[in-house]
Amino acid sequence: MKRYLTAIVLGLAATSALAADDKTAWNAGLAATFAEYSFDSNQLDDNSAGFKVFGGYRFNKWFGLEAGYYDFGDFDEDLDPPNPGGGATVRIDGLVGSALLYAPLESNDYDAFVKVGYYTFDQQLELDDAGVSSNSPASLMLGAGSRFYVSEQFAIRAEGEWFNIDQGDLWTLNLGFEYLFGRPAKAAAPVAAVMAAPVVAAVAAPPADADGDGVVDGTDQCPETLKSERVGPLGCSCDITRQVQFNLDTADLTDADKVILDEVAEALNRLKFVSGTVVGYTDSTGTDEYNLGLSERRAQSVSTYLQGKGIAVGRLAASGAGKADPIGDNETEEGRALNRRVVIKRTDCDKPE
Repeated sequence: MKRYLTAIVLGLAATSALAADDKTAWNAGLAATFAEYSFDSNQLDDNSAGFKVFGGYRFNKWFGLEAGYYDFGDFDEDLDPPNPGGGATVRIDGLVGSALLYAPLESNDYDAFVKVGYYTFDQQLELDDAGVSSNSPASLMLGAGSRFYVSEQFAIRAEGEWFNIDQGDLWTLNLGFEYLFGRPAKAAAPVAAVMAAPVVAAVAAPPADADGDGVVDGTDQCPETLKSERVGPLGCSCDITRQVQFNLDTADLTDADKVILDEVAEALNRLKFVSGTVVGYTDSTGTDEYNLGLSERRAQSVSTYLQGKGIAVGRLAASGAGKADPIGDNETEEGRALNRRVVIKRTDCDKPE
């Protein structure tokens, strides 16, 4: 069975040149578990069927975390010849936490991943002539699998796993389904309006686009953009820029800055496909080296504040540019005040949303 499981795992991990959707999402699921357990001491070699329930969070197109409860059922001695001293039965259940690394593919209908994790199990061994003993093994697990989307929220999942148990090896094949929370439903296809008059060809009504930005209402997640604005595939402005300013020689946010950043955080929490940059700047006062460090601290101050409002690490890349690209005259106090700033820009409009 180990050879078959290994082949299945490798096949699942390499089946398609298509790929995972890069949207973040919570997931929860249930799977049937088919396992083989063999003791190194040759006390036991048997298959069983059980189940697992699991849930997790995918942070981006590359990485996710999961936790699950496994109940593998009963493993009975299946050796020929049998061990002397009577039959043996093992029951295993427990918890597993794992990190998932997704393949860099190009489809919203299929995911492939590998996983590594750590388990802690409750194991009970019953020997006919020796009674019952129990222990709590805990160690490394490895696995790989695939997810096939039936819809934007539901998926079928298949995976293989190996658990390094100190008395032997536990191999599993899992098949089940899962639900993904927060993935936007696909827009329904426009329905053709058919004229009822005889001998008149059917005419398709143009899809509605209330704000005139070129993105139909069923897909548009920003329905109030101006017709003149450059927008992404989901109808949100690509030219969003927000700027906060700082007092001389400080990276501390003002109350006015926090009001602006609260508005930015609200938009980013609603439009989870948006990513961008946070770039800090200074005026010309001070050395180039000092200004570069100060600009980086200002960018990090903004990034940390937004993270505290629920924006995931990695959605906004923070950096400092020192005194580069002034927007005001550094010869005047008013100009220098304009140059002491952090600029937040959207940068993902050239990527699929």
